[in-house]
Amino acid sequence: MVETDALIPESLRALMAGRAADGAGLPDGEAWLRSVPKTLETLLGTWRLTPDGPSMHGQCALVVPVRQGSERLALKLAWPHAEARHEHLALRAWRGVGAVKLVAAEPSSWALLLERCRPATQLVEMSSLDAAETIGAIHRRLAVPALPQLDTASAWCGRIAERLTGEELPMPRRFVTQGVSLARSLAQERGVDATLVHSDLHDDNVMNVTRAGAVGGLVAIDPKPVAGNLALAVAPLLWNRWDEAADAYNLRNHLRFRVDYACDPMGVAPEAARAWTIIRVLANAWWACHDARERRAPAPDLTREVAIIKAMQG
Repeated sequence: MVETDALIPESLRALMAGRAADGAGLPDGEAWLRSVPKTLETLLGTWRLTPDGPSMHGQCALVVPVRQGSERLALKLAWPHAEARHEHLALRAWRGVGAVKLVAAEPSSWALLLERCRPATQLVEMSSLDAAETIGAIHRRLAVPALPQLDTASAWCGRIAERLTGEELPMPRRFVTQGVSLARSLAQERGVDATLVHSDLHDDNVMNVTRAGAVGGLVAIDPKPVAGNLALAVAPLLWNRWDEAADAYNLRNHLRFRVDYACDPMGVAPEAARAWTIIRVLANAWWACHDARERRAPAPDLTREVAIIKAMQG
């Protein structure tokens, strides 16, 4: 019998310690960890799986390499949170084209059985501009009609406009005013909710596989799906690999080049991507300040957020 408790890395236990529940009826981090061994035991039996190597994890999920007969797969258990609720629906809609292939799902357990992938070393070795272009090509393959179950970009715009008008942020007021105006106007655009979008695609959420349907051997993982516009998907390419941006001779030009390189294969107008990036960065800033107030911590340093907004203007 597999000792399922031993499949949980100590680093994941430390990461989840003290993590509050993401909403009513959902477990906090420690309660979820207590439930994981039993969930693993059930799923290993139901899907006839055998653990096949050391477990891994990100910020919100445990991934156990497994075998099902001779097939090498990965069992993913997500800490229950809103952004992961519809991951299985997005993966099922993509059918392995541009994204990791879904083998089975148990939504009530927040569990996915996935094809086994390898780290995308070729992406890490690329410049940030070439990586942005490659990820833009993956986004193009993922652009299928939106699913009715998903949160919509227009509704999200309404929420962020309301939040930005209700609380002060430690940044120039003109940026916040611009963000509110953009959020309200983008929410009204034609097709704003038409496309299934991976809203958190960046270098760390791309893996390598060798099969048809991959984009240059690469597929997206860990989708945060939204019914939206492809232009909103560019923003994570700017706040990731930030050290490279900070070291650039001209930060503004470097960030705008990232946008341009991503937008070309996506078929997206760079000015649209820049507008969506501004409101997404402001949303991140709002959440950072909100969390700091909840923890009675000092206001966060928003230097990076201000730099990105400045680069996206004009």
